[in-house]
Amino acid sequence: MLQDSAYEQLLNLIAARGQQWLRTQIGLMANAPASCEGLAEIAIAAHICTGLRGTETPLRTFLRSRISDDDFDILLGRFQKDKLSFANSRHAACLVASGDFSPPMLASGISLPAVRSPVTDKPDALVPDQAEAFLRQPVPDDRLDEGMIETYAWVLAITYRFGAERPRFASARSYGDAFANCLRLADWAQRKGKLLPLVQMIFCLCLIDPDHDVREMLADVISSQRPDGSFPARIGFGTADQGDEALRPTLATVVALHMAIHRRWRTPRPSLRMAA
Repeated sequence: MLQDSAYEQLLNLIAARGQQWLRTQIGLMANAPASCEGLAEIAIAAHICTGLRGTETPLRTFLRSRISDDDFDILLGRFQKDKLSFANSRHAACLVASGDFSPPMLASGISLPAVRSPVTDKPDALVPDQAEAFLRQPVPDDRLDEGMIETYAWVLAITYRFGAERPRFASARSYGDAFANCLRLADWAQRKGKLLPLVQMIFCLCLIDPDHDVREMLADVISSQRPDGSFPARIGFGTADQGDEALRPTLATVVALHMAIHRRWRTPRPSLRMAA
């Protein structure tokens, strides 16, 4: 996808406004489990955005008001060691304070340990058969919902290490099958007016094919940004400011915008220490 400088500048502006809204939310977060959960999601997103930018993202800078560099490294270190629930980062509540990260089963029945670490650990290894089969299999219509799309997006993102590498699928057809699934899931999100699954699929489509044109999908995203910089759960224009209910849609949109702008991981391959 060819992008002119004016369009890229627009995407950067929208992402910056979203990050400023997140900065306000970070400042409002209390020392409660729900806030720890939100901070964990923001920390992981900050690491991904930093990797795509090649320089520290403002989101990481904003987090320093709540999470020290040491705690941030501990958080990502546990993430790196598969101690975190990859199926849904919301299970990351208070991970700096707690050591209990028993990995659950994915909605598809795939056990999380079957999916290797997304950040490091044997970059030349093949993707486990179960994960590859899950990504290739079309999602039945009766199971197609936001939760299923989130699971699909998360597994795909892990296999690509969020853009840091291209996975080695056992079958070359797996890339095309996964891409076709993402197109179908993105179409479902647009038809249903669901912004969160749409931006998750934008991220995934760019992972598989960095040259794929997602501008039509981004048009729905751009038109949905609120005046305060946040993004709603549903696609569409609105003027009302939002509270913490907009955290996940805004966070996911900021990550997807970084992928749409930068298209590839720009930092050296992470080693044991994952400094942002």
